[in-house]
Amino acid sequence: MKNSFLSPDGQKNWLTRLSFIFDSIRYKTLFILFCTFLASFFLLHTVSKFVLMESFQELEVHSAKHSLREVNNAIQSRLELLDTINRDWAWWDDVYSFIETGSPEFIASNLTDETFTSMKLDFLGFFDREGKPVSLNVFDKNLGKKIAPPKEFIAYLESHQELFIHKDAKSLHKGLVQFPQGAMLFTSRPILTSEQQGPVRGALIFGRYLDDEEVRHIAESQQIILTILPLPLAQSTSQQREILQTMQQTGEKLAVQSNGRASIAAFMQINDISGQPLLLLEAKLERSIYQLGLQTESTLHWLLLLISIVICLVVALILELQVVAPVMHLIQSVSLIGSQSDPNVRVIEGGPLETRHLGASINAMLATLAQCATELDKSNCTLAKQNKEIGTTNTQLQEEITERKTLEKEREDLIAELQEALAQVKTLSGFLPICAACKKIRDDKGYWNQIEAYLSTRSDVQFSHSICPDCAKNLYGDFLDLDKLK
Repeated sequence: MKNSFLSPDGQKNWLTRLSFIFDSIRYKTLFILFCTFLASFFLLHTVSKFVLMESFQELEVHSAKHSLREVNNAIQSRLELLDTINRDWAWWDDVYSFIETGSPEFIASNLTDETFTSMKLDFLGFFDREGKPVSLNVFDKNLGKKIAPPKEFIAYLESHQELFIHKDAKSLHKGLVQFPQGAMLFTSRPILTSEQQGPVRGALIFGRYLDDEEVRHIAESQQIILTILPLPLAQSTSQQREILQTMQQTGEKLAVQSNGRASIAAFMQINDISGQPLLLLEAKLERSIYQLGLQTESTLHWLLLLISIVICLVVALILELQVVAPVMHLIQSVSLIGSQSDPNVRVIEGGPLETRHLGASINAMLATLAQCATELDKSNCTLAKQNKEIGTTNTQLQEEITERKTLEKEREDLIAELQEALAQVKTLSGFLPICAACKKIRDDKGYWNQIEAYLSTRSDVQFSHSICPDCAKNLYGDFLDLDKLK
């Protein structure tokens, strides 16, 4: 038998072997499960990458922006608290009187170092209604005492007198301003009586620098690394310049950019009291949400792998017990029946419904084959009898043929004898009456016939006429050359 696994050159045909393997229910089912697992894995990977991880990244961006908004809210809260303290001082009869009198006792009793320390003030200034300074007080936290206002500080105030002018009691200036020494929380309120009555006598200004300590407190409250950069940027990284340029082009106040898998940077632009860009807040956050997303994605992948392995094992076990084992049992039973000569042996109808139906069909087929074998035996017996009768008939026919050949030979011999007899009958014998002169012969009826006519009718002799030399001499002697006739 020719090996179907060998190619014409005698080498193994792997395609044929592979197709033979996948003709098996077991391998085909496992292959389908494996392909299903791969398709599910790629689908889950695609969904987790483009849906789940996108959601985590959006959540991360939202969290980063929320942290910067909370930083801004913290700055605004400190500004509101500073404005509340300013309001309490601006609506005070002692301050209202101090603007008119400039009493040193008020300064000595109310503007002590402890006052600045307790209220966390870096600047406290009194101005009259024309915007002229009545008392400027600058506190140095490092020295822990008041110092003389720097020239740059005074120059800035002189160039921004609109911050000290209040036309009515409801006027308010509040926000961030950029002094030469740094950004400051700034609030300016009109000076009124304790009953909030006017007329407005001037302006009271409170200021608190947004220094490193303040930034550190805000960053710790949000659990971020916070950096405050004054605008325009003097020293900056390429990322900061790129982000700032993008924000200026799009008009967005918030922007988020990834720094790899470890951290993410969020940027926020803050305007000063006049609405112009003043500060750029940069917050660096750990990508805990993104890492959680990666862990979730990895967990889903491993969970899918584990579930797929369990499903493959369970399906393979069920397939082996419920399909392959009953089918193999049927195959062995059929092979055993094929090796035996007993036509009454049947397979056992067991297993699931389909294999029971298959066993019943096989048994029905075996019963039909047994019946057909019985009928075939009967037909063989009948054919044997018919063959015997045909043999007898053939013998009789051979004998008849032999007899016929014998009769045919006898008939041929008889015909030959008759032909010979006929030949003998046509041979002339006896006496013939012939004319002595003309040589005519008289027949039985008394007629005289030419001798050639008489012989032609009574024998197979045919005549050709010629003239012998004697007759020619007698008849034509005068005309013929007799020497040539000799």
